[in-house]
Amino acid sequence: MEKEKISSLILAILGIVIVIDGILEQFFNMGVKQDSFVMGYCIAFVLISIKFPNILKRKLVIMPMYAMILQTLYSLVITYI
Repeated sequence: MEKEKISSLILAILGIVIVIDGILEQFFNMGVKQDSFVMGYCIAFVLISIKFPNILKRKLVIMPMYAMILQTLYSLVITYI
């Protein structure tokens, strides 16, 4: 059970950092978008959610994922419309 808590804490912190980095990059043109870091986070998210299915019930883990999805949709809309 402790591995699940540590994994959820790590995913939450990394997700929040990635979302803040994306906001700074998209809206304020500060910094560089970390594509490989985001890809690693997504792979880790999938693997950890397979190992610990209850992790998907934690808001601190899911909210950054939703925010990343919204940022991706916004970026696609701005780029192609």
